Amino acid sequence: MHHTPHECRHTLASMLDSAGVNDVCIKMILGHARRGVTQAVYTHKTLRELRKAIDRV
Repeated sequence: MHHTPHECRHTLASMLDSAGVNDVCIKMILGHARRGVTQAVYTHKTLRELRKAIDRV
């Protein structure tokens, strides 16, 4: 496998988000200055996580 450090940022952002870490903290850890970059680009959800979110309703 070949992975880049940039891919690790996506993984870290997704894991922090899934763990319920505050959005501001995630943004600061990743060093994003612009609003929305972290959520729009870096966090990814699995089908299981999406189903769990729907089940909360």
